[in-house]
Amino acid sequence: MAAYDVTTAGVSLNFDTQNNNYNSCFKIDDTHIINFWMGENGNDGYAQVFTINTSTWAVTTAAARLEFDTVNGENNGCTKIDDNHFINFWTGELADGFAQVFTVNTSTWAVTTAAARLEFDTVNYQGGSCHLIDSNHVINFWQGNASDGFAQVFTVNTSTWAVTTAATSLEFDTVGPSLSDALGIKSCQIDDNHFITFWRGASDLGLTQTFTVNTSTWAVTTAAARLEFDSAGGGNWNSCFKIDDTHIINFWAEASGNDGFVQVFTVNTSTWAVTTAAARLEFDIVNGAFNSCYQVDSTHFINFWRGGSGDGFVQTFTINTSTWAVTTAAAALEFDTQNNQANSCFQIDTNHFINFWSGGTGALGYTQIFNVELPAVAQNTGNFFALI
Repeated sequence: MAAYDVTTAGVSLNFDTQNNNYNSCFKIDDTHIINFWMGENGNDGYAQVFTINTSTWAVTTAAARLEFDTVNGENNGCTKIDDNHFINFWTGELADGFAQVFTVNTSTWAVTTAAARLEFDTVNYQGGSCHLIDSNHVINFWQGNASDGFAQVFTVNTSTWAVTTAATSLEFDTVGPSLSDALGIKSCQIDDNHFITFWRGASDLGLTQTFTVNTSTWAVTTAAARLEFDSAGGGNWNSCFKIDDTHIINFWAEASGNDGFVQVFTVNTSTWAVTTAAARLEFDIVNGAFNSCYQVDSTHFINFWRGGSGDGFVQTFTINTSTWAVTTAAAALEFDTQNNQANSCFQIDTNHFINFWSGGTGALGYTQIFNVELPAVAQNTGNFFALI
């Protein structure tokens, strides 16, 4: 295999045999991962821990699933608070926004609710992208009423695990997209109190902007003017990741043809303005929806997406840190030949990644481990260099 080729490391696990969508996973430890999703029984919300066998790379369920919402479980977005507590934001009853902390028993791997849920948006909730700021504060970005953009900090009481709002929400985009679905607002953390968000906004433009969190009042404000990065109906299905202190990579689909694009963005940490670092790469000329990316090493990223014929694809990409151009590092792997959506990936170790997705013939829930072939490393053995 060539360097940075992606292959499947074990067989896929069909973990929901009736329905699956809106996956959001997070790593617990080297062999366990939690996933939140919308599943069977009328789109209810579920959470479950999965075990990874690092010899065979098989994925199995670690304990029974928890049905955390008996009405609706869309738009899940989770993050880790500590070793066995996770917070999830989702669309529940009447399309309202909810947040709740969940406990993982690290002996039985059962998932339970840690406290009552908080209903923080009583009008409409779509998307959602959250990050842990410190030990008990979490920021969440979402598209709410009329698909307008909102950001807010939440406080987690680490004694009772109750979730409350830490300050009022910021409505950072008052003119949402013309289409009804938010289609993938995503953010990533730049430093202790700055974040960048990518979303589809007014006139269906692709937009990005930086935000500041005041860690005394927990108010969220815009740090600089927004950048329009796609004027052709872009900004769908964003998936972004921090490269270094001033550069962010984002994968997205353009609404005009749903083609897949990727580009590096520069953040000026004095003015917090965002600019494009180099020309964008069109990595799929047919479809580029449901992106989920992760960093492989300092110059390579992996991305899972829905490509041609609605099938599932994965590929690695190279970033030239002199020009910031993005190129494909190896050929794409088609891992689902029937259907793909709702990808959510996470890194297991240096060259293994897990992905959860909705696929197969009936939008069923699947998960699988994928291997990235890392390049051989030269070592000096004393008399000669050997590749290992």
